[in-house]
Amino acid sequence: MEQDAFKELVSFEIERFVQEDESNRLELLDNSQIYQKSLVGFVSGDDSIFLQLKTVIGKFHLTPREALTKICQVPRDSSIGVISYILPISQATRDQNASMADKPSERWAHTRLFGQQFNDKLQLHVVAFLEQQGFVACAPDLEKSIFKQIMDKKVGWASTWSQRHVAYAAGLGTFGLSDGLITPVGKAHRIGSVVVNQQLDSLPDRSEDIHANCTYFQTGGCMACARRCPAGAITENGHDKNKCGEFVFSQTDYIRETYGINMYACGLCQTGVPCERGIPVKKDDE
Repeated sequence: MEQDAFKELVSFEIERFVQEDESNRLELLDNSQIYQKSLVGFVSGDDSIFLQLKTVIGKFHLTPREALTKICQVPRDSSIGVISYILPISQATRDQNASMADKPSERWAHTRLFGQQFNDKLQLHVVAFLEQQGFVACAPDLEKSIFKQIMDKKVGWASTWSQRHVAYAAGLGTFGLSDGLITPVGKAHRIGSVVVNQQLDSLPDRSEDIHANCTYFQTGGCMACARRCPAGAITENGHDKNKCGEFVFSQTDYIRETYGINMYACGLCQTGVPCERGIPVKKDDE
């Protein structure tokens, strides 16, 4: 399929699903939408950045070609492309979480649980939709045979398929001091991706500066995310994954007892900060 037609088809179907599927709602609260309008990006599965990730993250990180060929039968010379999307968390949920000082809000906790369930459902829907169109596709982080969480000596907790790094490869954003991906729709979001046997070109204007959207790395100012972190896991030296993880998982009892669901969450560094809703500009820092 011609690339522009493919991109239009997939982007339309993702957004249609986001707007119409009933699982994109906080059913146990006010039945409002979990996610706002999606942001979709595309990148060649053979982009050299995926080989670079084997150095940045670890040799265990899969390239799109490795992921698809391990799951599906495709010829070795098949074109490989990656679809990545951003699901911006609703403004009502962001606002509620921004009002919290050291605990996740109720809407945020529900979004972490039911929003990820929707994200998984959307990835599977995109795979099925593409297969109906005659393509071969897979959602790597939903494939138990290839997706693994790993404690690596160099980078700490990592996985065989990093949604944030794939989204960066697709030109959807760059990283902040907290390691969150700062996108045109902010960094309060969830990310999904699908690999498909479709030729897709990479964006020629993808930023080589992996911190291009972060005020701290560009000017030395801001650090709002560090001030918002109740665990002290964000400093000038970056994001301490272990310290962050310990705090996030420690919230499970509070969420269960207070909100009645079994889930861990935090998200304080993603809300109440200049990059919450978009790429920050200088006046936001001031």
